[in-house]
Amino acid sequence: MTNESDLYRQSRRYHAAKAQFHRWFQLYERPRTPELVERQLQMFADRFEIVTAGGATVRTREGYRNGIGRYGSEDRHGHRVQRVTVEEFGFHFLSLQADVLYQYRGAAGAVTGAHVSYECELTGSADFEPLFTRLRITPVGSTSGGEFIDTYPANRALALVYRWLSLVEEPSLGVGPFSELLAPDNEFSLRFGSAPITDRRAVAAWLQASSQRVATSRHTVAAFSATETEPGKYMVSMDFDWHGTDAGDHPRSGRVHHEWTLVDTGERYCRILQAQATPIIPISRARQST
Repeated sequence: MTNESDLYRQSRRYHAAKAQFHRWFQLYERPRTPELVERQLQMFADRFEIVTAGGATVRTREGYRNGIGRYGSEDRHGHRVQRVTVEEFGFHFLSLQADVLYQYRGAAGAVTGAHVSYECELTGSADFEPLFTRLRITPVGSTSGGEFIDTYPANRALALVYRWLSLVEEPSLGVGPFSELLAPDNEFSLRFGSAPITDRRAVAAWLQASSQRVATSRHTVAAFSATETEPGKYMVSMDFDWHGTDAGDHPRSGRVHHEWTLVDTGERYCRILQAQATPIIPISRARQST
């Protein structure tokens, strides 16, 4: 039987794996640069294996650099993640499987599409970003191209959201890992039910208070959408279904709607400018099953 501490650990690890998975697509969804290629390679362990959709196997960083260079600079790629599941095997390994609707638009403007299966293995703890050891891409069927949909804003936003959740579910980590996810001090505002939080010192205090109130915390993302309101700025709308235990070890649950505004500065993650949380189902003691 899985206990609450197991579910809590698994939740953090699953968020961390999903953050890396959504980061994977971003190299293919915007013009490629050597810096972005090297950033992509940082997501892989020292020993790894990629099996491409064309059946090629890549096991070295130089092999990946050479392979990615064959993509046309004017090509566009879109990846809509339709299903993703993560499982852990042992304390250091994760398995991720996903179904993705892939679109390709060439320089001439013609659009093609395919259903693609991803099978991934990752290693690492929840406190750090897990690294890919294996990534296999398998086409499972073609589809009509239709109108090309730019999925970069959604994948950029989801990478940030899942990274945020992997950290916020362990507030004792402190503010350090959050720093790259936030705009400069006094340029962001987090409204999570108390006075606005506008600098990293206040974030640290909020995390400290959370660690004293909450023993375990798990989130599920629902009703997610991301819209690019202007170049490099995204409006994100989503619900968090929350389950956890308070400091007295009593189970709690609730649902909260979030509206975030993100700025994309081209770094590893977008940065949060504004975040507003509004309870849908106020957090209360969960009913015990009988």
